[in-house]
Amino acid sequence: MFDLIILGGGSAAFSAAIRASELGAKVAIAEESVIGGTCLNRGCVPSKFLIKAAELYYLPKRNGYNGVEVHQGRVDLRRLIEQKDSLLSEFRRTKYEDVLKTYKNITYLPYRGYFVSENEVKIGERTYKAKRFIIATGSSPWIPPIEGINRVDYLTSTTALDLRELPESVIVLGGSAVGLEFAQMFSHLGSRVTVLEAMPRILPFEEEEVSRALRGYLEEEGIEVHTGVKVLSVNGGKSGKRLLAEVGGVRAEFEARALLVATGRRANTPGLGLEKVGVRVDEKGAIVVNDEMQTSAPHVWAAGDVVSGVPMLVTVAARQGSIAAENALSGAHKKMDYLSVPYAVFTTPEVAGVGLGEKEARDKGYRVKVGYLDFKYVPKAPIITDTRGLIKMIVEEGSNRILGVRMVAPHAAEIIQKAALFVKYKMTVDDVLDTIDVYPTLSESIKLCAQSFKKDVTKLSCCAD
Repeated sequence: MFDLIILGGGSAAFSAAIRASELGAKVAIAEESVIGGTCLNRGCVPSKFLIKAAELYYLPKRNGYNGVEVHQGRVDLRRLIEQKDSLLSEFRRTKYEDVLKTYKNITYLPYRGYFVSENEVKIGERTYKAKRFIIATGSSPWIPPIEGINRVDYLTSTTALDLRELPESVIVLGGSAVGLEFAQMFSHLGSRVTVLEAMPRILPFEEEEVSRALRGYLEEEGIEVHTGVKVLSVNGGKSGKRLLAEVGGVRAEFEARALLVATGRRANTPGLGLEKVGVRVDEKGAIVVNDEMQTSAPHVWAAGDVVSGVPMLVTVAARQGSIAAENALSGAHKKMDYLSVPYAVFTTPEVAGVGLGEKEARDKGYRVKVGYLDFKYVPKAPIITDTRGLIKMIVEEGSNRILGVRMVAPHAAEIIQKAALFVKYKMTVDDVLDTIDVYPTLSESIKLCAQSFKKDVTKLSCCAD
């Protein structure tokens, strides 16, 4: 008998198990796949490793320094993948297996778990009881029902991480974060890349200015981008893939050696026996929870990608897991704060944001004003010979409270951490102006954007307050 059983073995599950252990609970984790979940094994860690490697290989083509000559060598993808696999093995050991050894009241069960009754789960060949449960089984790539798609050898964000040979050309189906990261990675390594997005623009839920700017940067690098695409059918073999589509109502064909499907993810809920315990799911199979991570079954909580309507971010999953465990075991009523959660898209330049976008803020009833900063006015940008980028700051009229920040820029994923604090603690433009940055840095772009509400930043000297 356990105090808490967690189905799943990724970031949300381990965060929940550690918090439960700290509260003195006897905990079990059930995970049939490799330990560590999506982020470690099939997501952020391996993809960012390969994205950085591809960026380094491509860097000589963007060298902006006169008098510095650099040469592009070659890519041995097999060796690169072997290094990636070695890194993942090390992370699995140090971040998960070794962690388990330090928590004696956490039992790891390397088997599939599913509900057989209200208070019982089958894990492997045994049935276990508990008073409380957390579901943290994550998500998997979703493949749209396109004619012929199941008869071709396509890639996903999971299988693309294990390629041993670089495809000469790639069609990327999907222009959101994952699709664009992989598209640019393949392009930087030398593949000819075409991106097909069904919505009117790439990053369709991002601010329009950011989406438009990023598309321009990708196209400057030679990536072919098409939006408003309806794919009608797919056919072909290992030698090549052919897609028949409509673009703006006009028939078009696209051909490439490889096809990467990056059209979103779906929660891993089939086969969990949720009907046995009364856990409600939405129309896509994701688990519906309240703001305390509790499901429709009072003794069951959920966390991570398996949850309906929340950002699929590892940071969110970990926080949700911790909150779910504390609420389940201590009777606390902790809630998730999604407003101040920063996110990033690891293209080059990167996209990042936190808080409310302009339309979202207006829809919530805020009267807002917007400030913009072109990155060519950030002194560090011309110093590093990369002035690509912009910042958009959304501010409440009257109070001058910063509601949100969106940006596309070099190292945006690092810069946005600063803005996340401003949003979380409801700081104002004047609060930002009262801070002092290191000079020259890219992060001072946040203060410069805040200054745009008060003065013309194109007419400032260096370090002007």
